[in-house]
Order: sequence, then structure tokens, then C-alpha cells
Amino acid sequence: MYMYFEATALLYALTVVTLVIFFIGVYSHIYLWRKGKASSLHHKLLSGPIIQAFILDVLLQVQLLKQSLVRWVMHFCIFWGFLGLLAHTTLLAIMSHFVPRDSSLAQFIFLGSGKYFLDVWGDLWGLTLLMGIVIAVLRRYVVKAEQLDTILSDTTALLFLFLIVLTGFFSEAQRLASFPYEPSMGYSFVGNPLASLLRPIPALLFDYLTVVWVHTLISLIFIGYIPFSKMWHVFVSPVEIALDASEKIKFGETYGG
Repeated sequence: MYMYFEATALLYALTVVTLVIFFIGVYSHIYLWRKGKASSLHHKLLSGPIIQAFILDVLLQVQLLKQSLVRWVMHFCIFWGFLGLLAHTTLLAIMSHFVPRDSSLAQFIFLGSGKYFLDVWGDLWGLTLLMGIVIAVLRRYVVKAEQLDTILSDTTALLFLFLIVLTGFFSEAQRLASFPYEPSMGYSFVGNPLASLLRPIPALLFDYLTVVWVHTLISLIFIGYIPFSKMWHVFVSPVEIALDASEKIKFGETYGG
């Protein structure tokens, strides 16, 4: 199929191990977070404040925008860039394993105009993530903002993200470069120019499956690493803000009048 490499037992095993590690980390965070919260959190959660805070502070991250435009752009790009790529991979995995290849949906996604949408989607969010990484690197290592205390885990997380983007675009370029150019490749507006650079230089053309495996392994390691790194706060802090919105409203009603 146009978008896939064949899944193997090794890939399934590595994915399961990664998810087990990830959820162990998530559970440990949730356990400690709940123990540290006041008993007021254990009341019935109020859906209205949570939904409002979820839209404003999780999806749009308005609180960060109020503090700093640069910080907002950086966090927004990293947050949505990573989730956009994760959604892209998840959709492809679902289509590959649960949707019959001869179904009209599969034909649309892989052989119809749906594949062009996926090409744009993957490149768009990959470029968005890369933009967030560049801003983060500039703030931490070039401008060196005073309020930032850069430690090894910061560098590790940014390096992982950069390698994910780099190998992702490189694997896309390798896939496209293995075929003669056709106009539809233009939908991959990042991968296609890279493929054009690779085609005239045979030494730069690697086996597509090898490149994809490198990208996959780096991505799996990073997913397992997220709950144990500072990247965890990028995704969880907005959610905690949304839950705290219910607690604040309830606390005000019960204790503050």
C-alpha cells in the first residue's frame, strides 16, 4: 500500500512494551497527584468549568498566551505538532489493521484523494513541531531566557523530538524518491523537495524500511520516556488546569461564598 511498511511481530512486541512503560509512568503520576490534592478535589466534578477550561487552556492554551506570545507559540507548536503526528500515525494504524483493504474507505484513504490530505496533514504538523523545537532551542541555548533552568532532561526531550521530525521527513523523502516524480507528490510539500534533492545522489538513497524502522524506534522510545521527562508537563499541565477549574468553583461555592 502507498503509505505503509509491513508490521511485524517485533513491531507489535515493541509497541506493547512501550505502552506498558508509558501507562506505568502515567499511573504513578496520577497516584502521586491525587495524594497531594486537597480532599475538595474528590467531590463531583463540575462539567461546565472543565469544558470551558479545556477549550481555553488545553486546546488554545490561553493562559500561556497571557504570559508570553513566544512561549505560547512554542508550547502550541510542540503540543499540537506532536499530537497531530500521533493522530496521523494512529489513523494509519487503525486503517491498516481494522479496515478491509478493499473497502471504499481504504480505497479513498490510500488510493484516492484521502492520501493527499494525509500527505498535507503529516507535513503540516511535522513542520509545526519543528517550529516549536526551534523556538525552544533558541530560548534555552541562544537567547538563554533568565527564567529558564535548562537541565539534561530538557536537552534529551528536545533531541528526541528533533530526531522524530528529522527521521520522519527523511523517511517520507526516501519513499517519494524511490519512485519517479509525479505531480501528486507535491502534496508532500516538505518531503517532495527533499526527495528531489535525494534522487540525483544515489549515495543518499537508503532502504526505505531501514529509515522507517529508525524513525519508529526513536518514536517508541520517546513515547515511553514522556511520563518520566519534563515533556510530561507540556501535555498534563493544561489538563490539570481544567480539573482545577472545577475545584476552584466548588471551593468557592462551599467555603468562599
